[in-house]
Amino acid sequence: MVKKLYFQFLIILPLCLLSCIGADEILDNIHQNNAEENYTSPYMGKWVGTYSGDAISGTLILNVSKSGSIEVTRVENGNTGEVYYTGLQGSNGALNPSPSPKGFILYGSLHTKSGTWNFQHWSGSWSVSKQ
Repeated sequence: MVKKLYFQFLIILPLCLLSCIGADEILDNIHQNNAEENYTSPYMGKWVGTYSGDAISGTLILNVSKSGSIEVTRVENGNTGEVYYTGLQGSNGALNPSPSPKGFILYGSLHTKSGTWNFQHWSGSWSVSKQ
């Protein structure tokens, strides 16, 4: 009888400890998900400006979502050059320098409302203001 209880204790104790650890991880994940859902980027909204430089120039429209993802619309000579998606890095409004499908890359920050760009063998600067 004692051996049977001891054996049950040896099986149940580790399971209890594992379930407590698992419960803590689950609660941490819930809190993290709630924080992400409640987060609102301070840069949320529509930003409009221009880019100019080596041989090309145009208009930039940046639509920043609540979560900080960005829809970039690049307009060149009155025609939409392309629409692509990127995001913000960190709390300083730095743009994630991910290239568009055509290779246009924005560097800079929405905190400073400006930066530089590269496209193929051209480069230049850009600036925007919040609408």
